[in-house]
Amino acid sequence: MNLSIVNLASIAIFLSVFLFPSFNSTYWLKWRASLIPSTKFGADLIVKNGVIFTSDPSFPFANSMAIRDGRILRIGNYSSLQDLSGYGTKELNLEGKVVVPGFIDSHVHLISAGLQMARVQLEGVNRKDEVVRRVKEAVLNAKRGSWILGGGWNNDLWGGELPMASWIDEVTPDNPVWLTRMDGHMGLANSVALKLAGVTNLTKDPNGGTIMQTADGDCLHDHAEPTGLLIDAAMELILSWIPEVSVDERREAMLRASSFALTRGVTTVVDVGRYFPGSSVEHSWQDFSDVYQWADSSGKMKIRVCLFFPIGTWSRLH
Repeated sequence: MNLSIVNLASIAIFLSVFLFPSFNSTYWLKWRASLIPSTKFGADLIVKNGVIFTSDPSFPFANSMAIRDGRILRIGNYSSLQDLSGYGTKELNLEGKVVVPGFIDSHVHLISAGLQMARVQLEGVNRKDEVVRRVKEAVLNAKRGSWILGGGWNNDLWGGELPMASWIDEVTPDNPVWLTRMDGHMGLANSVALKLAGVTNLTKDPNGGTIMQTADGDCLHDHAEPTGLLIDAAMELILSWIPEVSVDERREAMLRASSFALTRGVTTVVDVGRYFPGSSVEHSWQDFSDVYQWADSSGKMKIRVCLFFPIGTWSRLH
């Protein structure tokens, strides 16, 4: 009786494996493959052989990390991640390099920084003649009458002397120029820009701002004249004459600055916006709707951003 049951069972297995199409070799291969994790459920990348700082006091360091779709699945020793490795999982050998959580920059002007990256860059310049050379180069590549914009200069790097319009007037006879200091609280305008904005020795300082002037005249004038430097609210005298950047330019600037931040390990920023002394309070709101909402809805955000708005406009948040 038992022998008959065994024989019948053997025949049934034979028929199911070799005769029924739904139980062919392809089925068995698929079944076997299903036992091994795929990247759909496992990791698409395993980082190994590193020194990974976890920020967890109970487990401060690990050597490997499993990642899927840009998200960390698990951190631990290499052997502890093998159940997450499957077909299509790639491995990256760090060869002992250190991995830390992404940095947070608590004060940036992200879009302004992105715009500046495509303009005259004066960061790190430590000589007057280099400032002039870079401005001259920008003029050679610009149309007559168009604005030459840039900044990042720091007078402390060349001994403390503040720049003057006379430094760059000779190389910018037909183009208005505006170059902001690295802290954003001061800018240099050339004589063309000052004339366009109507800034003269008779122009009074606006509330909260200063128009720098020569002390007792200079070799060309027997009375005080604007040096070209405008501080804080006085910058509005020039800023109001600079053409507004387009939506596309601002979007490109945000993406450009975000990409640069990632190359430095910065994954989160607090964006104070394009709001500087003398600038429009509307800029922050325009960038929120035109740039950030666009980037979020189109999946183009590369980093996390916390936005700030001018305090006088907070009522709009309600």
